[in-house]
Amino acid sequence: MILVHQFKLECKRHLAVFASLTGLSCLINLYFLFSSGQDLAFLILTVNMVIGILIPVYIYVDYYKEFFTGTMPVNHMLPVKTSSLFLVKSAVFMLGTTAVWSTTLLEVFLNPDGLYQARIADSASPALGILYLLLSKLCSIPAGLALIGLALAAGKRQRKPLLSHLCIAVLIGAVVAVQFALVIQDSSHWSIGTSANESFKQYANLLTVSPIYQEQAANINDTISWQSIGMNLLVACVAGSGAALLLNGRKYELYGK
Repeated sequence: MILVHQFKLECKRHLAVFASLTGLSCLINLYFLFSSGQDLAFLILTVNMVIGILIPVYIYVDYYKEFFTGTMPVNHMLPVKTSSLFLVKSAVFMLGTTAVWSTTLLEVFLNPDGLYQARIADSASPALGILYLLLSKLCSIPAGLALIGLALAAGKRQRKPLLSHLCIAVLIGAVVAVQFALVIQDSSHWSIGTSANESFKQYANLLTVSPIYQEQAANINDTISWQSIGMNLLVACVAGSGAALLLNGRKYELYGK
């Protein structure tokens, strides 16, 4: 019951932010769906990119306040493990992030020039393409949340503030860099935070990456990389387990839980 109550509180805390971003993203994608003009295309694409940056920054700041600086000590006095609090907060963030991202599917599936009509519908297996489209994003979210939690928990173990923040930056940067390097291998060039009909998006944690090849594949299913999904699942499991162990250590469990 305590965790259910905490989940409701977290939903209320973050509802306004994610509802606003979801509404704005919905308007942007509706514009591309119904408008043939390109006058505001660059501006709207920029806003869409900013939304993609704001979400992980917002999540990081909230985690930082809760699990690093401890600005809400009342939560840590609850008779539940700190890792459980992290899981509840992560569940809320995953729902919010998924809600914002789901609005982009309007343009993908309903626009005659969107990814579905342009490439997926004519592929060898449209169902496989849709499955990858959904899984690739949904597996990237818990990977990003788990990595942020692990980095903050590991940084908290350092005694000096400089070492703490360096540990956070290095850990997040190193893991994302390795995943990013694997995602863009064999591509002639790549782009970040944009959509393309040439190939499916891939994800290095919460980072959206679009590898582009010299020749557009006739079958878009040939651009599917299950490796990126596997990488994110691995990071989610390993980082999540590590974060749980560290969050339940003495640095956090200060109230005899």
